[in-house]
Amino acid sequence: MAMIKTVLKLDISCQKCKTKVLKAVTSLEDVDKVETDEAKGTIGVIGKADPYKIVKITRKAVSSAGKVVEVVSIGPPPKPDEKKPEEKKPDGKKPDSVPCICTCPPYPPYGSSYIVVPHETQPSCSIL
Repeated sequence: MAMIKTVLKLDISCQKCKTKVLKAVTSLEDVDKVETDEAKGTIGVIGKADPYKIVKITRKAVSSAGKVVEVVSIGPPPKPDEKKPEEKKPDGKKPDSVPCICTCPPYPPYGSSYIVVPHETQPSCSIL
C-alpha cells in the first residue's frame, strides 16, 4: 500500500481530547507522521495505515465528549520537495551591503599591539 495522507476535521482545542486522539492514532500500525493544526481544527495522518481505521479510531476516541469527526481529504501526501507558496526561495544574490565607513577604532591594547576585528566589507582591516 502506498503512503496516504488522511485529514480529519474535529475540535481539538481541549488538551484532554487532543491527547486522546493523538494516543489513539499513533497506536495504529504504519502511521509515520501526525500533524495537528489547532487554528483550523484539523489533524493530518501520514502513513500506510488504512484511512477507514484512522477515522474509526478517532471517532471512538472523541465520542465520549460528544464531538464530531469529519473527513476533509484522503489522498497522497505532498512531495517533500514541494514548498508552500508563501515561502520564497533566495535568489542567490547577496543583499546590497553598506560599505564600512569606520576607521577601525582602536581597542584596548594588549601588550604593545591593538586587536582589531576584521570587517567583511573592509578586508584591509586586520591585526595591527
